[in-house]
Amino acid sequence: MSLVGLFDQDDETGEVGESVENSSTLVESGTSGDVAASNGTHANGASSNGHVVEEDLLDDYDDPDDLYWNDDEFVTVRPAWYRIGRGLIFLALIIYAGLFVYRGARGWFEAQLDPEGEPTTEVVLNVPTGATTADIGRILQDNEVIPNSTFFRYYAQYEGEGNFQAGEYTFRQNSAASDAIEVLNAGPRPQEFARFTVREGLWIDEIIPEIASQLDNVTEAELRAALASGQIVPRYRPPGTTSWEGLLFPDTYEVNAEDDAFEVLLKMSDEFSQVSGELAYGAADTQLGYTAYEVLIVASLVEAETRVDSERPLVASVIYNRLREQWALGIDATCIYGAGDRQVELVVSVLEDTENPYACRGRVGLPPTPINAPGRASLEAAIRPAESAFMYYVLTDPAGRHTFAETEEEFVEAKALCAERGLGCG
Repeated sequence: MSLVGLFDQDDETGEVGESVENSSTLVESGTSGDVAASNGTHANGASSNGHVVEEDLLDDYDDPDDLYWNDDEFVTVRPAWYRIGRGLIFLALIIYAGLFVYRGARGWFEAQLDPEGEPTTEVVLNVPTGATTADIGRILQDNEVIPNSTFFRYYAQYEGEGNFQAGEYTFRQNSAASDAIEVLNAGPRPQEFARFTVREGLWIDEIIPEIASQLDNVTEAELRAALASGQIVPRYRPPGTTSWEGLLFPDTYEVNAEDDAFEVLLKMSDEFSQVSGELAYGAADTQLGYTAYEVLIVASLVEAETRVDSERPLVASVIYNRLREQWALGIDATCIYGAGDRQVELVVSVLEDTENPYACRGRVGLPPTPINAPGRASLEAAIRPAESAFMYYVLTDPAGRHTFAETEEEFVEAKALCAERGLGCG
């Protein structure tokens, strides 16, 4: 250690001078330059304990004021235990901060699958047919059943869950994803169904009260409002036409007891679209030279004219033959529909009413709309008519069968037979 190391760096200048003098006195008091062997010092001033004291060194500082140093040149050396302790504290702070972030992130992630608090209000939700797990998750999140649809989807995938049934389920808001999946796995709640039947050949004004009388959840007013709302778009109906005749398929239906008027009528309209599509009504123009809607009108005439399925393609062929030859159709059912009264007496004023587009005598071509709701057999007969040269048919059998004729003479003979049997040809 150097000489300046003997002095405390905080001493004043005077104290330094005094120490120097004391040190000089110590050197001069030595015995003939000998060094006491007892403390191990050597004659050259080097001691065994590493201290160096030399006269020449002290001679260089005659004036104590010449002794000075700069505090900035000194470095405080901390003990090893201090440095290790400080490092451990720093490491502990990092670990604590990491744990804090981890616990916060883990709490957030857990809350996305299992929110805080207990499940609350019950909600009844419908899972539509074909809905994916992602679709179901969005429905549940939108209705506050679960907090996060994405986490729900991944959780269901992780658990190997999926392929849930369509239907109505009762969930609770603020539920865990596992609770929602448990409800889905249990299956939809049992539904109450209602059945109603619409017969072939009915007018819209007859169909509406028929439906309302069989279903407790809808009224005639609601059904008419649904048809007029424009929310249901019927297939094949041309622009500008508002009639719903022929566009609601007659059949027996099973619906949810809670279905409203819109849902009931939409089901009937969809059924018509499906059946007519299966029968290739979209290709009617190519096959027959008539639009799909015109073929539908023919199907309604066939429905009105015969109850015998095997006769329907023949009746359709007579209608097309008459249209081709520009003959009046002469189908009384169109006159009755135009009068709006099934019990109307078919007098000349009704049959030949030139202002009524549904008058059946003296008018060439099809009526502007279908005149009833044709069933599948009539729809098929109109799109696939028989190939024949018949221009007439006359009711000649009490069971509803007709005699078909090509010439007027054959027609007159068949008409006489009809009158003879009292079938309404008088």
